[in-house]
Amino acid sequence: MEKLSLHRRLFAILAGGFCGTITRYLLSLLIQGHMGKGWPYDIFVINITGALLFAFVTALADENRLIGPTRRLFINVGFLGAYTTFSSLALGDVLLATTGHWLSALIYLLGSLLGGLLAVPLGDMLGSWVVFQLRAAFALQSSQRTAEKTTRKLTAPSQLWDK
Repeated sequence: MEKLSLHRRLFAILAGGFCGTITRYLLSLLIQGHMGKGWPYDIFVINITGALLFAFVTALADENRLIGPTRRLFINVGFLGAYTTFSSLALGDVLLATTGHWLSALIYLLGSLLGGLLAVPLGDMLGSWVVFQLRAAFALQSSQRTAEKTTRKLTAPSQLWDK
């Protein structure tokens, strides 16, 4: 495995962080526009989807070379590091609790924790399933190419006699 230069690693994280921050901001606006600001729906959705994506990308990166070290830094450290943050989770919960919405604060905190804990194995299973599907597809393509080569070798001499 090649060793990445410090500049390449930092640029991957910087670019991923920029994209993750913009995505988080735009998705937050979209969710708040549709669901309101009375409950931290935006942070909840972003943190759960972030946990799912983190596990999914990690499964893909661990299982094969589909996601290399630079892409993994870009996605997991940069993009998802900026996309999800624990501080936002804590802020959303504290804001609910300090405004007297104790039940909502408890539901939000437990839902976020349980949702994240469920999203990680789900993302891992999805990533492993994608890897399995890709390997099966590549194996099928490889066997078809081998069959074509064998067929060509067998038919080539007869084509020479026809000329």
